[in-house]
Amino acid sequence: MTGLTSKSRIFVFTGPDGSGRKTVADMVGTTLELRKVLSCTTRGKRPGEVEGQDYQFISVEEFQEAEQAGQFIESVTINGNHYGIRQSDLDQLLAADDFIYLILNHDGASILRRVYGDLVTELFLYADRDSVLQRQRDRGDSEDVIRNHMSHYDDAMAYQSQCDFVFENLDLAHTVFAITNYLEPYLDRQLLNLD
Repeated sequence: MTGLTSKSRIFVFTGPDGSGRKTVADMVGTTLELRKVLSCTTRGKRPGEVEGQDYQFISVEEFQEAEQAGQFIESVTINGNHYGIRQSDLDQLLAADDFIYLILNHDGASILRRVYGDLVTELFLYADRDSVLQRQRDRGDSEDVIRNHMSHYDDAMAYQSQCDFVFENLDLAHTVFAITNYLEPYLDRQLLNLD
């Protein structure tokens, strides 16, 4: 675990699929100028997803080779798709910046907390079942994919008690504003008030 300083902080955004965790995390990350650690995945791209921006999309063979070489700090299989965070990617970003963020499901978030302990701040985002269902339909997920995601909804919701902060994501702008305000003190950037 190279690159760690006393200021280092890893922000993990988690919550049920369709909760808006990715959208919110990326907007907060942009606002606070946080660096994003990309997960590797073997699943296909969703509409609008971009290689190197949303995920590192790799083949099953590439994933298995990396896993056998011990490159992943965490890896999970969900609905037949593999996801993992490369230790080298996380270390490289922490060496360059004290503050980074990741978007993980509750399994990945739990693993990262075990490895990095108090350096991890977990933010749980959620919306009610009907809103989550509609968001998945709006982004073009197939009914089979939605059914699979919704079968994990209750497990994902149960994880919120393990997180440092919990936000109901009903209004995107409000949620981003609230999370930004919660995280700013962690960054301790010593900003000057020139008013």
